[in-house]
Amino acid sequence: MSMSKDPFDLYRKHFVDKSFERLDLFRKLSEKFDIQRVLYAGSFVHITPSFVFPEVVYVDNDKGAKKFFGESRFRDFVAERKSYPQDPKITFHFADYRSDFDEREESFDLLISQYAGFVGQYCKRYLKIGGLLLANNSHGDAGVAALDEDYQLIAVVNVSSGKYRISENKLEEYFVPKSGKIEISKEHLIKLHRGIGYKKSASAYIFRRQ
Repeated sequence: MSMSKDPFDLYRKHFVDKSFERLDLFRKLSEKFDIQRVLYAGSFVHITPSFVFPEVVYVDNDKGAKKFFGESRFRDFVAERKSYPQDPKITFHFADYRSDFDEREESFDLLISQYAGFVGQYCKRYLKIGGLLLANNSHGDAGVAALDEDYQLIAVVNVSSGKYRISENKLEEYFVPKSGKIEISKEHLIKLHRGIGYKKSASAYIFRRQ
């Protein structure tokens, strides 16, 4: 397949140029946890995890992402930037992550949910017991995970000047609604499809699947 433009222009435009690459975050996760196999649902063309983790499966139904991952040169792009000795293993599924795609259940160490809806719910079955969910709360996914008995909050992620810090302190202070009059349930947050206001919040949250 050939493309008229450099396929990495799309990656640079959406992630590098907007300082949204989050490479330091993935490095910190790699340093703290034993992560080998990663599922990134709703990834678009955010291939940064492949610079850090040796095997990443990406899932998205965006046609631009399909073209991007259909261009063989992206593997060389990753190989030049990877921090591990083995060849990168990268799979892309052109699919809606809410439907089935061809991966084994309970086979991933990390599930990434970033600005893509309720990844933690729809793709939970692919995550190992003891595996990790990295979620933000843009669409309410972290808030839903906090109410899900299958997940346990084990850390939060904060960022300052592009540097990420993972903290395990005072986790009970998170996911406390600003308004005590609101009755919070998984169903309510899913219907709302956005994060609500909490007294204390973080850039992202790390849950362990129980």
